[in-house]
Amino acid sequence: MEMKKTSKIIKLLDLNPFEVHQEEKNEIFIDAMQESLKHHYKNSKEFKQICDNHKFNVEGKFQLEEIPYIPVSIFKKFNLLSIPKENVFKTIFSSATTSNTPSKIFLDRITSEYQTKALVSIITDFLHEKMDFLILDSKETISSSDNIKSRASAIRGFLPFMKSIKFTLNDDLKINDIELDQIKNENQYCFFGFTWLIYQIIKENKNNKKIKNNLSKLNSSFILHLGGWKKLTDINITREEFYKEISEFFNIEKDKIIDIYGMTEQLGTVYPDCKFGNKHVSMYSDIIIRNPLTLKNEEIGKSGLIQLLSPIPHSYPGISILSDDFGHLEGIDDCKCGRKGKYFRFDKRSESVDLKGCGDTID
Repeated sequence: MEMKKTSKIIKLLDLNPFEVHQEEKNEIFIDAMQESLKHHYKNSKEFKQICDNHKFNVEGKFQLEEIPYIPVSIFKKFNLLSIPKENVFKTIFSSATTSNTPSKIFLDRITSEYQTKALVSIITDFLHEKMDFLILDSKETISSSDNIKSRASAIRGFLPFMKSIKFTLNDDLKINDIELDQIKNENQYCFFGFTWLIYQIIKENKNNKKIKNNLSKLNSSFILHLGGWKKLTDINITREEFYKEISEFFNIEKDKIIDIYGMTEQLGTVYPDCKFGNKHVSMYSDIIIRNPLTLKNEEIGKSGLIQLLSPIPHSYPGISILSDDFGHLEGIDDCKCGRKGKYFRFDKRSESVDLKGCGDTID
């Protein structure tokens, strides 16, 4: 299905991700959100119920903070759809955390196209060109299937940035010595992997001189890691300590390590770190920091639950999600890296937040 040329969402996606000031962005973004809200209100009975119960009028004027949100845990309990089932061509499963129940996200062609366009625009602003990728994962991870886990989805999502691709782990997630030996050191490489897996690799091979020598001789430009700290909650290590270990193990400067924040429930709208350690919010999404007790907006510098908003999801009503992650706004339009818009930092993952609110109104 082709995307409508008159769509305000398409117009939003045609803009540079980080050149527009927040005040100018707000009007453009709200227009795109309203288009998306109308679609989901019409086509998702659960989302319509949420809006009606909170007396939210999708046709009227509103501020971003007034848009009803869905707690992220709801996606583990309900199969939410805003399209006919026969239009679903791919199902993404999040990595199950403490609940051992993954979220299920149903994609149609429109959502997939939106997500790809957003992701390419955002990451291009950081990498600038295609690179040779060394994937810190096994090839088995991306085995073909209509039902795809989040790790596979992330790797596939970054294919447009890959000049070449090599998997450096065996199926048991141990380093493949033979593959590593064969990698030529004249190319510039970008390492790509999940945070918990990179930590595991370093932990297991810290004293392996052969592996460390093979890695240190490579000309590495960047290390991209994502997936957050969800599987490292029991490990007492700070971001600074972790980056020191990455830098020493892979022989790379700390400002070349890019942590990418994002959620399976809102694919495509990712939030990479700039060289100053700030996560940047693009034109294609927005965030609100909410007090975990009152759910009121928090001011710059105060930590709270991260709400993520984006008009990109078309096949499911994931346009306003309250995560169980804590973060705080660092500033707006004035990051030293030059990118405009909001920028924030991830603080921690909630241990046991019982998120009450809009999602509780789904029967």
